[in-house]
Amino acid sequence: MNSLQKKAWFELFTTTVAVIISGIGVGILVHFNAKGVVGLMSFLIAGLIVGLYSHLREVRLWANLDEREKKIAFRAFVLGAYTFVLFVVIASFATLFLIGGRGRIAVYALPVISLIGIFISQFMSSAAILIRFAREQADGQ
Repeated sequence: MNSLQKKAWFELFTTTVAVIISGIGVGILVHFNAKGVVGLMSFLIAGLIVGLYSHLREVRLWANLDEREKKIAFRAFVLGAYTFVLFVVIASFATLFLIGGRGRIAVYALPVISLIGIFISQFMSSAAILIRFAREQADGQ
């Protein structure tokens, strides 16, 4: 298992854990009817710490990849980005058509849609990397 495959498994695991923790955090904020900047700042600070750590890991990983692995990683990222955009568009229009133009949705639905989109996007990206390497390994045998 090379470093890109390890990265895919690691990101799949950490994204799952992060979405679960974020979902619990959103649930807590909804339960206490959080308003103001305190809840927002706590999420921003946690997001910045995780983002900085993730970026530093990514920089070290990209330095060790060859051209083929970089191409696989880039294609997986593009697939994940397309998946995220497609999910958000479909979720937005589904909400419009199911509830109607004059209906109302809860405010917490927007972060929930974002969290689900991030999870699906990361899942697709990691799965694309793992499937590509599995196909190459099968072709090589």
